[in-house]
Amino acid sequence: MAANLWLILGLLASHSSDLAAVPEAPPTAVTTPIRNLRIDPAHHMLIWDPVPGADITTGAYCRKGRDNFVWADPGLARCSFQSLSLCHVTNFTVFLGKDSAVAGSIRFPPDDGGNHEAAAQDLRCWVYEGQLSCRWGRGPKAAGDVHYRMFWRDVRLGPAHDRECPHYHSHDVNTTGPAPHGSHEGCTLDLDPVLGSAPNGPKEDLVPQFTITINGSSPAGPVPCMDDTVDLQRAEVLAPPTLTVECIGSEAHARWDAQTRFHYGHLRFTLQVNQSSSSEPQEYNVSVPHFWVPNAGAISFRVRSRSEVDPQKLSSWSKAWGLVCPPEVTPVKTALVTSVATVLGAGLLAAGLLLWWRKSLLSRLCPPIPRLRLPLAGEMVAWEPGPEDCEVTPVTDA
Repeated sequence: MAANLWLILGLLASHSSDLAAVPEAPPTAVTTPIRNLRIDPAHHMLIWDPVPGADITTGAYCRKGRDNFVWADPGLARCSFQSLSLCHVTNFTVFLGKDSAVAGSIRFPPDDGGNHEAAAQDLRCWVYEGQLSCRWGRGPKAAGDVHYRMFWRDVRLGPAHDRECPHYHSHDVNTTGPAPHGSHEGCTLDLDPVLGSAPNGPKEDLVPQFTITINGSSPAGPVPCMDDTVDLQRAEVLAPPTLTVECIGSEAHARWDAQTRFHYGHLRFTLQVNQSSSSEPQEYNVSVPHFWVPNAGAISFRVRSRSEVDPQKLSSWSKAWGLVCPPEVTPVKTALVTSVATVLGAGLLAAGLLLWWRKSLLSRLCPPIPRLRLPLAGEMVAWEPGPEDCEVTPVTDA
């Protein structure tokens, strides 16, 4: 039994030495038509150099992480992105040719080796009544002395244009400037100085998207940053419109002003009308900021806004305003008498004109003739002298 065991072990050792003696095949050389793949963070570009003789301007496209594909800039060896994260390590890939072959990939930014679980997390931002507010949570392994600071910039610009948020929130206490013990967990930015005070929207030359960066620092070691792109239009929480109502005669007129910075021209409205003559409130979806109700009586209004960009986004209802408009007064008897008198007057005038015209016509067709005495039997007809129309002066001989 022991002899057989030693024989088996000997055969296995001999077979292993034979396998070790087989030379390994050389690695297959991987050739790609691009080289020197790199990131230009200031201009949000993925750039590469073509290998001499390679056509890299046809059918080239790129992908950032799991985002949608982006075509290369026409005739150039580069892809442009709307934004780049300087905090989250992201894989960038270049594809070439009709078969979409991977030409190269790179990870950016390089890992700095910091404690990623000390970085801020759960960044949430929203816009309400002209203010951008952001909140974040402390990293699960952040030391007690970790200090967070928030920076913002136009999404089109590089990190050199970062500006620090001026009004920090430390738990439930508002502070200006750095807070002790690294207790920053939020910040508020007044958008009027940035975008201008015009209520109808941002300046035309400013894209309503910000890059928000939360930097961390600690005496214990480096703390990685976190960043995100905030679309101010999508982040806006719609405020209820400002409603005004009035009676104009028996009609009720409601008008309102939308309270928005980034939805101007992209809002519809739901108006709720509660009229005493109706058992249930009526709702109307309108696109213009006014509404008329005839013969209103006792009536109340309230209105809210709805985003056309995101139909699920609604403002809260405005304050309800009620009023009582007087009933419509129609003087039926007076109007009837006036109408009858007008008709009768017109009829009498027409009759008078007709009679005058008839008499005038008869006088022209049948003018009067001198009066005659009818002759008797055997008598001569003699004209009866009539009154002379002119004065006769007797003439005597001298």
